[in-house]
Amino acid sequence: MEKKLSIIIKTSQDYIRHFGDFEKSNAILLNIFFDNISDVYIPLLRMVNKLQSDGLKCRFGLVLPPLLCNLFADVTIQDSYIGYLEKRIILGQKELSRAEDDKVREIIKATIEKYESLKKDFTEKYNKDLIAAFTECMKNGYIELLGTCGTDLFIPHYADLKEIISAQIESGLHAYKQFFGTVPEGFWLPAFGYMTGVEKLIKAYGYSYTVLDARSLLFSENCPDTGIFYPVRTDNSLVVLARDSRLPSQITGENGYSRNCLYRNENRDIGYELTPVQLEPVVEIGSARYATGYKYWNRCFENSDKAFYDRKAALEQAHTDAAAFVEEKSKLLDQAAEALPESDYVSYVCAFESEELFRNWNESVEWLEYVIRTACEKGLTIVSGDQLLEKQYSLTKFNPYYSAGIGDGYGENLLSSKNCWMIRHIRKACERMIDLSDRFPNDTGLKTRLLNLGAKELMLAQSLMLAKAIDNSMYPELAERRFRDSINAFTAVFDSLGSNTVSTEWLTTMEMQDAIFPWMNYRIFSKKH
Repeated sequence: MEKKLSIIIKTSQDYIRHFGDFEKSNAILLNIFFDNISDVYIPLLRMVNKLQSDGLKCRFGLVLPPLLCNLFADVTIQDSYIGYLEKRIILGQKELSRAEDDKVREIIKATIEKYESLKKDFTEKYNKDLIAAFTECMKNGYIELLGTCGTDLFIPHYADLKEIISAQIESGLHAYKQFFGTVPEGFWLPAFGYMTGVEKLIKAYGYSYTVLDARSLLFSENCPDTGIFYPVRTDNSLVVLARDSRLPSQITGENGYSRNCLYRNENRDIGYELTPVQLEPVVEIGSARYATGYKYWNRCFENSDKAFYDRKAALEQAHTDAAAFVEEKSKLLDQAAEALPESDYVSYVCAFESEELFRNWNESVEWLEYVIRTACEKGLTIVSGDQLLEKQYSLTKFNPYYSAGIGDGYGENLLSSKNCWMIRHIRKACERMIDLSDRFPNDTGLKTRLLNLGAKELMLAQSLMLAKAIDNSMYPELAERRFRDSINAFTAVFDSLGSNTVSTEWLTTMEMQDAIFPWMNYRIFSKKH
């Protein structure tokens, strides 16, 4: 019996205002985004290129949200990223003159080489166009790109507002067509948030499958005999793949792979330790501190030579951890095959949110590559979700149970004591947006621009990443400011339409600040009859 490992990765990115004064006020968020380009997106492209050049037959799923693609395509962001790399190269040269320990100097040299290589690849190999690079990987058959909502909407919060959910799905699909020129098969539910009925909306937009947390399957009244090891379908034949709820803790939990002491310590960066003068030009004097990429320590907390980061040792550990991961999943599939002798294959879905896999684990992409290579060596087939749809209309039917892949399984951290105040503002704005789209069905000119801006601002405010950032105190002030800015902008749109007056200067400024979804049509929020 064939054993299949389906790998799907969902990257996350909220919109960042990056023009003029916003570039300085949002420096922390921009730095995190550029770090992700350096440590995740370009390494993923390099990984695919290596797999392809080695002739390895595999295919995995990837979700690149519309807001991420919007930033990728922005010329200002592209130029800023080059500046980010150049500043780090300069800082590295300063660090070489400061460092005395030979091991530290080796790490600095390797880091400088890394940034020089990234700059060369970004400008010459990818021509600053990462969307085109990922599209090429898709065309070569190594990546399946899944669709998702326009912004990371936690769908269960809008169970009674079907127009809002439909608008998010439609805007995400349109963005996908614009960026990648094709229609996706799979739809990624943000945070795996499922509620009864959403499968009808997903299917209505032409999607063939989605991924749910295992709780949705295992807690359902008619749980399939195949469990999570074989695709199933809903009543309207939307195929469901189930992600093992234990997977995140296996990676980032207290005893997870990413916690090994040989891996690089992401919390010890010179950006938090040196003086502002020493950190120029990366960190401006008077601005908030953030990571510079120069990290000299592993996860050990001893003050000895063993605490210095050893890249070679870390990659060897990543190889060992990948082998252990594949071995464990292979045994699990063997057990599933024994329990399901009549199945033509068994599958295990490794679906990761980027924060679960990449955040605070510098070697995660190498680990992923080792997983793919080791799995192929052991006879496992690496497949994407669309390769599990052969028997779409003859799969076992079931009724999914409400669940999510965030919090303790139900998204409760998105309505915590820290962020619950947000939902009343969002829902009121949602009700107003639906009403406005019906009150102004055929307007043109300034009113259309106002309504389209209101639609964009509402979608930005709906992003669950803002509520999540406030709850986990990652960057709560920035998240709250972004949320209030979007809600205030939407309210200004609503008031302008009510009074039939508008400041064209304000409107133009807002359109430039939040230059997303240029194809936006506010009518996607109209009531569906």
